Amino acid sequence: MSDRPPASLSLDLDNKWAYLRAAGREDWESSDSYFPLAISNIVDVLGPLGLPLTVFLVGRDLQRDEDVESIAKFASLPNWEAANHSLNHLPWMHTMSDEEIETEIRVTHDAIFASTKQTPVGFRGPGFSCPDEVLRVLGRLGYQYDASIFPTSMAPIARAVFLARTKLKGEQREKAKKLYGGFAAMRSPNWPHRRALPCPDASASDDSGLGSIWEVPVTVLPVLRTPIHFSYLTFVAGYSVTVAKTYFRAALTACRLFGTTPSLLLHPPDFLGSEDDADMSYFPGMKMKRDAKLEFMTWALSMYSQQFTVSTMLDQVHQLSPYSTTCHA
Repeated sequence: MSDRPPASLSLDLDNKWAYLRAAGREDWESSDSYFPLAISNIVDVLGPLGLPLTVFLVGRDLQRDEDVESIAKFASLPNWEAANHSLNHLPWMHTMSDEEIETEIRVTHDAIFASTKQTPVGFRGPGFSCPDEVLRVLGRLGYQYDASIFPTSMAPIARAVFLARTKLKGEQREKAKKLYGGFAAMRSPNWPHRRALPCPDASASDDSGLGSIWEVPVTVLPVLRTPIHFSYLTFVAGYSVTVAKTYFRAALTACRLFGTTPSLLLHPPDFLGSEDDADMSYFPGMKMKRDAKLEFMTWALSMYSQQFTVSTMLDQVHQLSPYSTTCHA
């Protein structure tokens, strides 16, 4: 048995249209897909490293045969898990009605099974939004974990930068003012924990493990709570690869010292270069050329796999102690 601590790796498979819509582009619906290139690059990097991957899929992207064919390439990895990332990738589920939330999750749930033959048991809310009704729907569907918490101290800064760059107006701009989980998110645990389902679905005591769901946060640097997901790292690497590598080494060391079970997050632009898509130039990390970025990503993911036993999020949840602390929603 490996003496390396457990960890997980996930990918929010947001297509180009989702980023353009978030940026306020009116032509977002007619945008092309970058899945063929991005997914090929992801598989080419992760495959030789023997890394598994949890992929959070958006239901809208399962309506195009070309995108489904690209997604099928993940089957060449040692292990991959299909998880739910909502139907329309609207990063303000906290403003939706219960019926709208139910549709966002259930329709995508069915589409994932139809496309991949996997039954999803994990969910991540776009924009890290997870109101109580999301948890209720996950409970009714028998989901084992949510991954919508991003407990960073930089959420207010990230939100301010997003609002400064986006062209969203009116109601959508107002809805975006609670992106990245709000101020309360930074007080959330930085490690996997059980989260009580809101009434009326919680029919059993928390100690039994029923009436609750695993919450697996996107891991941040212990104590300082600054991001360590790979889009942030490539953003730093765009200015200094040396600084990015130093920061990442320190982050992994801190996770081991504090006993933090890391769950690190990828996005497709982490595997695209500045020459690949001019429309994505506003996204963090898109200053780097493709070869330089892929070299950095290969180094970082190799470092991660050397220090931790990396699995899918579902496998990580299965390894967790049933006696872990329950945090009430």
